[in-house]
Parts: sequence; C-alpha cells; structure tokens
Amino acid sequence: MKNLDRLLLLTLLAVSLLSCNKKLEKENHSRLTPEFFQTAQGFETGLNAAYSGLRELYGPEEGVEAFTAVGTDEFRTANGNRTSNVANYSSAYLSSNEFSSKIWNTCYTYINTCNGLIKFGADITELSEDAKKQKLAEAHFLRAFYYFTLVPLFGDVTLNTEFQDAPTTAAERADKGTVYDLIEADLKVAMDGLVASSKIGGVQPGRATAATARHLLAKVYLTRAYTDIAKSDDFQQALNLAKGLIDDAPALNIGLLPDFEDVHRPTNEDNAEVLFSVQYSTDLVFGGEQTWNHLYVNKYDVQLGERNLNDGRCYAWFRGTDWLYNTAFADKTNDSRYYKTFQSVWYATRALSGSYTIKVDGQTHTLNYNFQPGDTAMVMPGYNMPLPEMQNKNYYIFTPENYTDATIFPTMTKYLDPNRETPNENGKRPIIVLRLADTYLVAAEAAYQLGQPDLAAQYINVIRKRAANEGREQAMEVNAADIDIDFILDERSRELCAENFRWLDLVRTGKLFERVRAFDDFEARNNIREYHVIRPIPQSQIDAVITGPPYPQNPGWN
Repeated sequence: MKNLDRLLLLTLLAVSLLSCNKKLEKENHSRLTPEFFQTAQGFETGLNAAYSGLRELYGPEEGVEAFTAVGTDEFRTANGNRTSNVANYSSAYLSSNEFSSKIWNTCYTYINTCNGLIKFGADITELSEDAKKQKLAEAHFLRAFYYFTLVPLFGDVTLNTEFQDAPTTAAERADKGTVYDLIEADLKVAMDGLVASSKIGGVQPGRATAATARHLLAKVYLTRAYTDIAKSDDFQQALNLAKGLIDDAPALNIGLLPDFEDVHRPTNEDNAEVLFSVQYSTDLVFGGEQTWNHLYVNKYDVQLGERNLNDGRCYAWFRGTDWLYNTAFADKTNDSRYYKTFQSVWYATRALSGSYTIKVDGQTHTLNYNFQPGDTAMVMPGYNMPLPEMQNKNYYIFTPENYTDATIFPTMTKYLDPNRETPNENGKRPIIVLRLADTYLVAAEAAYQLGQPDLAAQYINVIRKRAANEGREQAMEVNAADIDIDFILDERSRELCAENFRWLDLVRTGKLFERVRAFDDFEARNNIREYHVIRPIPQSQIDAVITGPPYPQNPGWN
C-alpha cells in the first residue's frame, strides 16, 4: 500500500483523533478543512487518513479482538490482561471500559473524515471524472465499514452524514434501521465505482474493491435479516450477492487457495482469497506495527528456556476453550485445519534436560526430556496419547487433559510473524479482515435460512473439501440433513477461528448466551447475562452530551 504508507505521516499531522476537552463524536476531530478536501492532494491525504484509521481497530491491544474474539465459545483469557473484564463479563465490565470508547471514537473520527471526502470531493477539478468516482467510492466504502463496525456492537447509534468542523454538545441515537439504510446505500455506491477486484486494475493491497463491497453488503444483509428491523428479502439479498461474487470469482482473478494453510502464511497476505486487509509493513519510516502476533502465544519459554522468533512473544493473553480444541476441531483425521490453525511442535533453541509431571487418564506420571538445539522440544498432539507412547519420547508432551489456564495450551498461529528481528518485537504483517471463504459461509447460512439446506451444504462442502487431508475429501462432505445453525457456527469456527467474527456470529444468530454458557470453561459462563448481547455505549459519550436530551445507554448497562 505504497501511497497509504507514504502519506501516513501527513495523515497523522492532519488528523487529531481525540479532542483534549472530550467533546462528543460529532465534534470535528480532524484538522482537515473543506478547502483541503477540494484539492487532489488533500483528498488523497484524507482518504489515507480514513484507511489508516483501521489500524486503530485491527492490530493494537485495545482493538476489536476484545469485542469479537474473547468472551465467546472460541476463546477466553489465559493470563489476566486488559480484556479480562470484557472477556469474563465481570462485574467490573462497565460502560467506562476502554474498548467501547476506543472503537466508538475511532469509528466516528474517520466517519467524519469520510463525510468531508464525500461532501467536498465532488468539487475537485484536478482529477478526471473516472478517478474522482473511484476515490469517492472508496470514501463511501470506508464510511459503511466504520458504521457496520458500530451498529452490530452498539445497536442504535448517532447517524451523521455531514462533515463537522465545529464542536457540538448535543447528539441523538438514530434507529439502527436508518443506519443500515446508509450502509446499504454507501456500499452500492462503492460497488458501482470501485475497481472490480484486487487482482485486476493494479489495485494496491489494502484498498477496497467492488468485490470487497459486494462481500460486505452480503454480510450486512445477512446480519440485518436476524434483527427486528429486517427487510423481507434480506436473506435472499445476502444469498444473491454472495453467490454472485462466488460465481464471478474466476473472472475477477480471485478464489479460494488450494491449501488452507497458505491463506495465513507470512508474506502471503495479498493472496487471491483476500478481499480486504489492514496494512502493516517493515518500512521503518512509513510502516506500522501491531501486537496481535503476541496475544495467542502460550508460555513455551517455560519449557524451552527462552523465546525465539518463530514461536513468538509469550503474552498468553488468549487461549482456546476446551470446546474449540476438542469439539469444534475434534476431527483431526479428515480435517487439516486444526494443525494449520494451532501449533503442535516446538523446536529447541538450547540444550535442556530434566523431568516433568503429566497426567494420563487423571493419573500423575513423571517423564524425562533431553534435547539439543534443533531437536523437537515440545509437542501438543491435540489428543490424549497412551502413556507407553509418551514414555518413548525425549521431549515435553502436553495432551489436552494437561492444558493449563495461563501456560500450557496450543498457540493460535494465524498472526505469528517470524520475519522480525527480535522475539519481543511487534508484528509487521498485514491483517486479513475479509476473505472469500467467508463469502461461501455467508451464502450457506443465507441458503439455510431460506429453507435450502441442500444449497447450504454445497457451499459448505467447497470449504470442507479444501480443508480435507489428502484422500479424505469424501469423508469431509456433509449433506442437507447435517445442516443447522449450530453446524454452520461450528464450521465458521473451524474456518474463521480468531478472525474477529465470533462474538458477532453468535449475537447475529441468537446463540451468544446459550453457547457461552455451554462451552466457555472459565468465568464467562457464570457471569454472562442476556443484556451482554449488546455492548455498552461509552460513558464518555454519554457525559459529553450536555445539551438537549441525555444520551441513552443500552439496556442493562451502567
């Protein structure tokens, strides 16, 4: 994303993310002016500002992962961390939590930037009409993206389509139906004005395309279809858009990669399956860094004696639930995705020997390890091995019955970044946000809800056969009788684990409370309440409204 990175410093100078006097979101948080937007350089800088804002949602510790990955049936906290109150739905999870305000302020900051681009960009005379249409379409896409980040999390939110260049102390919450209407309209503009796909037309990695907008609009229709403001054809619209994108994929030079593992392979983030990503790079001046490469890494250094580049920095913030490791990914014979999502082998970087204790069928045993640099040092096979098999090994073996809260559990590998200089360094990899595999699963879910389980199974089988171990394709196929909403959710876990959809998936389908109660194995299962299906409006937002009616909080929150 060369142009975005080169203008990032200008962007940071041009955009002030938060006002020092804590005005509400409708204040002009930026220093961008109408006159600035009306120049080609100003428009490009503003557009880059709107793109770079995504780095505040995808990549930092206080990003969307706290609201989307943990506190679900998939992931829970391991070590206590900044997300613990949210992930555990504890009594200390209040409207003043940092994650509500971070997401809220970030989205409204860049919504305002997009409003300026859309309002004043049409007056630019330095660009051709085609170039102007393309850039305006990008602004419409980004505004839709930010609003579609807000609405599924917070429900009714403030709808603002005007560029704000003066502070205000009044605001209202709009019915989410009107916000969805704006998102839909913006994405239709984007579909019409953007380049068809990232693989034709020389589109830079990280920029939106018509394919991106088509996928996102399908997801919008699918999400709205479950709500109380659903339109009668939402499921059909979701299916039509997803099917159309899948059918057009060969002509767009996009498609599923043959091997699931390659989708998240470091340095391969600009692959044919990726529809949208947030850009990071190793450029020391214009690049950026993110911390998600640390969050899912276990404390392997306890066994190996030190950290290393390949295995990551041992934050141990998030670990999978037992349900995720052992039920969602129970089939490790036919399905390759467990071993391509979680690390199972660690190699020694120093010589160590000694003994350790482990449980086998509930009984404690002492085993020995003795390894040299380069040897296998630790294995988590993903299943419970018989004791004689374990006694013949000279390395650590930890089976599922030996996973611990904070130290011993399989690392989730999708964000690992081995191309760093030191083990403690933050990641420089782009983060994949949307990909075509999700399009297939959107199509499947919409088809199921339309009473077409056979069609749903067809789309799911494309994903499952891609994931099959060699020679196991037939064993991976499912039929219409296998399909229900729980199976679809399970399949989404296997394919999209830790890709920041899970809380949204469970809320969308009405399954959050049920499945956290059933499958969480830490504190969330006892703490979650029905009102946790929506996030609290930031207290800072409520406090900032001092003119007119008070800004309402969501039910159940204080």
